[in-house]
Order: sequence, then structure tokens, then C-alpha cells
Amino acid sequence: MPSILCIIQARMGSSRLPGKVLKEAGGMPLLEYEIRRVRLAKSAPKIVVATSTNPENDAIEDLCRRIGVDCFRGSEDDVLERYYECARAYPEYSAIMRLTGDCPLIDPAMIDRFADYFEKNTFDYVGPSAGPGKETFPEGVAEIEIFTRGSLHRAARDAKRPSEREHVTLYFVHNPNLFRIGHVELPDNSLAAYRLVVDNPEDFSVVKFLIEKSDIMDGYMKHIALLRAHPEYIQKVAHIERNEGLQKSYEKERKEKL
Repeated sequence: MPSILCIIQARMGSSRLPGKVLKEAGGMPLLEYEIRRVRLAKSAPKIVVATSTNPENDAIEDLCRRIGVDCFRGSEDDVLERYYECARAYPEYSAIMRLTGDCPLIDPAMIDRFADYFEKNTFDYVGPSAGPGKETFPEGVAEIEIFTRGSLHRAARDAKRPSEREHVTLYFVHNPNLFRIGHVELPDNSLAAYRLVVDNPEDFSVVKFLIEKSDIMDGYMKHIALLRAHPEYIQKVAHIERNEGLQKSYEKERKEKL
């Protein structure tokens, strides 16, 4: 198994649901719940939470200190630079795994599956899909990306578009000719419409329900089964577009070019 540094990006300043990563479900903050699930994976032994230097994120650093997880603080808006500087602080790791703090139901088995696929090939970058509209996993259970240290350095040096600075790995997606890219996907997209991510208040009510009705070791199919048994929770988030934050970044970028 390659030497992988798992970096979870998290901040308090969400526009759609401020402070979402520290909202509580199952008796603990969502970020702590996510970290506990990541710790169940065999391939992510070193976890670092990367937040920004904004004072409002002191609460995230306090949580990390309480549960024994390293916390790195960097740029608020240039998240790619935050990742690059965080990785520089841990030079002993040859690859970086990117997770986001709004996915408390990230699946530990999928983390190991992605890491195994990365290890057995010679990819520069491995992700869950070839881009928006091509997803096969439910949103929030396999938002896992792994890339080499060299690829991260190249992206941090060369990425220019604001969306690429905000959404860490977009430079890889936008430049498939520069990187060896692999994807871990399900056989079909029949589960892609399910949301197990926390971006909005409605998402939080769904994820809170799932956390409180399941065990922390349960995989994503248990969560899907719970949603199928309680379709009212599916309806709560049916109106929310997938990759809403990314689409807003693209729209802002288009307007700035006009």
C-alpha cells in the first residue's frame, strides 16, 4: 500500500449551512463522526484536517485537538494552495487522499477500494467519476480522490482558473492529457441520485436521521436501505442539484469573464 496522507478539508464558513461540519448527530459533531469512519479504513492511517486561518475555524482546531487529529491551517479561498502547503508539512507521504468535511457518511470500504486501485496501477490521479453528470455512487459516500505528490505540486503551480483553486482537483479533470487518470465506478448509475452529503439544512436532517438509525460501521447500502424504507427523507432533498457548489463556481467564473 502506498504511503497515503489523508487530508480532510473543512471550514465553518459555508454559505448554505454555516458551521455544518460541527453540527451534531449521534451525540457528536459531524466532522468527528466522519473522522471515526475514516479511521475504520485500513488505507488512511494518517489523517489531517485542513482548515483556514480564519478565526471562526478555531472551533475546528479545538475539535481536532480533543480527538487527537492533526490540524493544518492555510488559505480560506485558495483551497488548492491549502492542500499543497499541508502536504509539504508531511513530506514522508508519497500520495494524498482528498476528502471533504461535508461527507460524514463516507464509506470506509470505498476508501480502501480506491486506495487499492491507486496502488495497483500507475495513476497520477484516481477519482469517483469522469466529471459532473457521470457519477455512479450516491453523493457523499465515495467523494474520494487520491493523487501523487508530484501531481499536486504541478496543479498548485499551474492552475489559474478560480474554480481550479477552489476545487482542488479540477485541474486534473480539466487536463486529462497531462495526467494518468483512473476512476472507480459502479456498474451503473442507478444509485447516483441519492444524497448522503451535507450542503443544506435539508441534507442535514437526512444525514442526522441516517446516523441515528445506523451503526458507525455500516456501509452505504445500509443507508440506502434506510432511505428506501423512509422515502419521505428522499423527498426532502429531491430538489437539490448535485455538485451545487461546483456549478456555482463555474457560473461565477463565467460572469467574471463577461
